[in-house]
Amino acid sequence: MQVVFQITSGERDAQLSMLGQLNNLLNYTNERKTRIAIEVVIHGHAWNLLLPDGHPFPEKISALYGQSVRFLICRNTLNSRQLATDQLFPFVEVVPAAVAHLVERQQEGWAYIRC
Repeated sequence: MQVVFQITSGERDAQLSMLGQLNNLLNYTNERKTRIAIEVVIHGHAWNLLLPDGHPFPEKISALYGQSVRFLICRNTLNSRQLATDQLFPFVEVVPAAVAHLVERQQEGWAYIRC
């Protein structure tokens, strides 16, 4: 399985819901011993999820990364928010345009989940 999640919301409840969905999916695949690749594409107001300091979920993000969840952020979001990559978790990857990345993944057959 290959799944790409998209989140644009800076709202705590939306972010917490997505983190719960990721954990549920990982638990499901672990129980069934199914291989899965997961990416979380973050853009818009959701950028704060990737701040190791000053955000309510750094432990959850780190734990998911430890389970091979990839976190990607849009270069356009970084530019519009005047954020540097050294302000983010060190494992965050940058994609040139989140929307284009999502289109590519869907064309490659990845399942798409919008949060």
